[in-house]
Amino acid sequence: MVTGPAPSTVAIILAAGRSSRTAPAHKLIATDASGQAMIIRTLTSVMASTATQVVLVVSPDLPAIKQSVLDAFPDHPSLHICTAEQAALGLSASLRTGVEQAERLGATAVLVCLGDMPLVSPRLLDALIATQNEAPPPPAAAPDWQGRPGNPVIWHNSLFAALKQREGDQGGRSLLKALGTAVRLVPAAQEELVDFDTPERLAAYARL
Repeated sequence: MVTGPAPSTVAIILAAGRSSRTAPAHKLIATDASGQAMIIRTLTSVMASTATQVVLVVSPDLPAIKQSVLDAFPDHPSLHICTAEQAALGLSASLRTGVEQAERLGATAVLVCLGDMPLVSPRLLDALIATQNEAPPPPAAAPDWQGRPGNPVIWHNSLFAALKQREGDQGGRSLLKALGTAVRLVPAAQEELVDFDTPERLAAYARL
């Protein structure tokens, strides 16, 4: 039975990628029609959810992303910015950094979000968070993307160790595949599940 938002869900936003597909522009500091950077739009939605804390994982080589966030959210008590010192090794390094910080914050679940998905709504995030109050909670839950798990994904703490063991440029996709039907699929508007990771999509973002 669902009783409400999980009190110790920590949202992790992965924002340490090199954005090589949109080079020389970096997608996360690209702006929409109102001038809002993509990472700020993503953060605004995540911080409006019922996640108790938000961990932003950045790269040591991209100070502009961190500065953009600090300018938009100075001294925000629930926001924690962490640097993935080995971000160049791939997505796994960023994921490990985020999960380790979430553990220090006492998380019983982590909601792993991508910085380049600014259209995901707080309502969808809250639906994912709410799955962790079921008895028993699913090991993972994700938006239903054409019958398959999309992003973002919420993970129960029983999988934290496995998430930290990922290597190279991979996140939790193989874990989701191994879990199969144990992954809870949450209904989602497909237009929310768009990532802006190509020059063409950045052009579309600039018109939003």
